[in-house]
Amino acid sequence: MDTHIHVSDIGPDGKKQEKMLEDLLELLDRCDADLRFAISCDFPYASRIGTDPAAMMVGNRMIYDLCRRAPGRLFGSCMVNPNFLDESLRVMKTCFEEWGFVQLGEMLTYSHKYKMQDPGTEKVVQSAAHYQVPVQVHLGTYWHKKGGLSGDGMNQMTDLLAIAERVPKAKYILAHAIGCGPTPDYISWADMFLDTLKGVFPKYPDNFWVEIRDFQCAALPRTLREVPVTRLLSGTDWTTRIGPPFQNYGTMFGVKEGGNPFPPKVESFVGFLRKAGATESDIARVGCENARELYKPTFPGCSSQPAGREL
Repeated sequence: MDTHIHVSDIGPDGKKQEKMLEDLLELLDRCDADLRFAISCDFPYASRIGTDPAAMMVGNRMIYDLCRRAPGRLFGSCMVNPNFLDESLRVMKTCFEEWGFVQLGEMLTYSHKYKMQDPGTEKVVQSAAHYQVPVQVHLGTYWHKKGGLSGDGMNQMTDLLAIAERVPKAKYILAHAIGCGPTPDYISWADMFLDTLKGVFPKYPDNFWVEIRDFQCAALPRTLREVPVTRLLSGTDWTTRIGPPFQNYGTMFGVKEGGNPFPPKVESFVGFLRKAGATESDIARVGCENARELYKPTFPGCSSQPAGREL
């Protein structure tokens, strides 16, 4: 169960992808595991949400349409922009009361130009706590000397800690906090995030879940030592930006499949976890069980047979 997937039925050429569901299910079917996704909208929907309040309902309706036709395999994540507070709350009401979405997010503070500790965002987070859904908050994963990608990571962590102090009843997902990029010239924020959590809290906070994006990350063994295994999620940030046919699940964010530094398979993720010291029970928790517990009662769980094939 991957908690962090972005999809769009509008391709890079601006054309509508009429067989989006069929192409997504083909990707799930060819995976080497019984795979399920929590999905939120990708660009151009995400960029439109930055400037147009009406775009929130449009983007989330696209997500709902996919999820309702693939029950048990696709789960909705509600993207809002708190700069448009009234519409954000209205969209959340629809997503969580009518459409059965399982989380709020991704909260794209950097793209939509708000902070988690803004008064409007605080009301959005309080609403998520009311609906008992987790809040998936973007954190910069790494810095890169060519362009400084995600260079605002520690400022985003500071912002997250501020809203968590104000709304302690909410559940927070530290989106793609454990990652490294495809090559050594990407500088990971993972150790700094772990240092911060260890320094700020006398014990690990029960309401923080950490996504593992890049399972080959050098910080993974430390993560398994310092973060309770019940608070780890698989959240790879996989997108539908290339294809269809879509790149195999396991292909890193921003990397073409032929350039992936490991075979793009769930088997690779499992191997990295084992190498980092995870037990078979730990692997099951990271792979599925933690998401199932976090998303209760909406998420039906993991079975030996894929659910929702009877579309």
